[in-house]
Amino acid sequence: MLGAPVARQLRADGYRVRVISRNSDNAKHAFGPEYEFATADLQDIESLRRALAGSDAVHINASGHSQRSYYANHVRGTQNILAALSGERIECISMISTALAYPEFADRWDNRYKMEAEALLKDSGLPYLVFMPSWFMETLPLFIQKGKLVHIGPSTQPIHWVAAEDYAVEVSRALADPEVRNRRIPIYGPESMTMSDAMAAYARQYGLKIQRMPSWLAKAVGFVSRDEMLMDVADLMQHYDRAGEKSVTGSVRTHTTLAEWLGRQPLVTPT
Repeated sequence: MLGAPVARQLRADGYRVRVISRNSDNAKHAFGPEYEFATADLQDIESLRRALAGSDAVHINASGHSQRSYYANHVRGTQNILAALSGERIECISMISTALAYPEFADRWDNRYKMEAEALLKDSGLPYLVFMPSWFMETLPLFIQKGKLVHIGPSTQPIHWVAAEDYAVEVSRALADPEVRNRRIPIYGPESMTMSDAMAAYARQYGLKIQRMPSWLAKAVGFVSRDEMLMDVADLMQHYDRAGEKSVTGSVRTHTTLAEWLGRQPLVTPT
């Protein structure tokens, strides 16, 4: 979801872009003929070595949906990518992190593992960038279940929502500037809005009903149904309600508001 806008922005800005995924056929269908494609697995160093050969820069867009997958993808995956890049002349290696990748938020495993991945980049000796965006507007459709927008937890903390296209512009801009290296780049949207208010706006836009679910109940349902993703989302919502969003001076501010984003998005329901 977040790698595609970056790839498209880099291509639009004149870069030769190689999309590396576990399924090149799916990637070719999604992106079209203007890109290069390679197949690799984050847990297979040799496949990564073949896929990354000849690269000038690498952008890591790893994700996860459970404590186990976050560790495998962010920490072990980053270790494997760095091992695969041994001998390559890399101008910059970058990664997507999170606006909550700070020690005070390390009780949440994705924050902790993203900080570990960041430390690996720093220790590698390669020029690096760590992008730290706030919550993406593109996640809102993921809360649609059976025609309703499922609101988990009270969600009363303000969030500076970011549009993925704006984020992609900032990634491309930073990679293009050789003076912008070896730093963390927090990326916040232009306005703060609680998850509750954002969901209400999304529901109004598409005529959806909102179904509320306490975080503890979402966790329980996820546990009984063995739905790791639901348990992870419920834990994330609880974490945001406790921690809120860190106020950071010098953060990059994007320009697209939620209302503007909603005005140009078709209704997309998760499959």
